[in-house]
Parts: sequence; C-alpha cells; structure tokens
Amino acid sequence: MSAETLAQWYEEEGGVRGDRLPWAYTTGTWPHDAVPGDDAPLPVYYSLSMARTLDVLCTRREISHRALSLAAGLAPNSVGRIVRGEVYPDLASIARLEEAIDESIYPSGLYRQHHRS
Repeated sequence: MSAETLAQWYEEEGGVRGDRLPWAYTTGTWPHDAVPGDDAPLPVYYSLSMARTLDVLCTRREISHRALSLAAGLAPNSVGRIVRGEVYPDLASIARLEEAIDESIYPSGLYRQHHRS
C-alpha cells in the first residue's frame, strides 16, 4: 500500500485513536526537516524523534533500514516506515530495535518538553 493510499485510509477511517499518520501533522521532509504543526499530538513528537535517531544510527553504522529491521526480527520495511513517518512504532518494535542496534531510540523526557497545559 502506498503512503498516499495509507494516508487516505487514515483520513477516512480515523486511524488509530483518530490520529493521522505522523508525517501528516508536519511540514518539511521527514525526518530531519520535518516540523510538527500546532495540532500535532504528543505521539508525533515521539515518532519524529525516533525516526531521526534511527536514520542517524543507520547512517553512522553504515547499515540500511532494511538490515536493521531484519536484525530486529521485524518486517523488512519497518524501519523505513518509521523513518518516513508512516507509522507510530509500538513498544515491542522499539524494544527489538534498541536491542538490535544496542542503543536507546526511545526519547526520554520528551513529554516534559512538549506538554500542553
């Protein structure tokens, strides 16, 4: 399914909890130039942070998104979809990715930076 088709489905069906795809709340190119809009829910900030971290780690270690996905026991396109902002990564995937790359990707303390009163 293309990103556009998936985005259309999310718009029509309301997605998970009514959220749109992470990239749909941003302007700019994911992940490094994306800027969340004022309407972006907190999970978008988490997804964006993890997307950037994964992309940087893959570049630094000279491994592809596909190779990291497979090393983590995930579908081959999992990391690519996270990096492109097409999915909200689940906790099991985050744990597997952290174990595979031997570094933290979960953005600790991000809630405090973006909490809206």
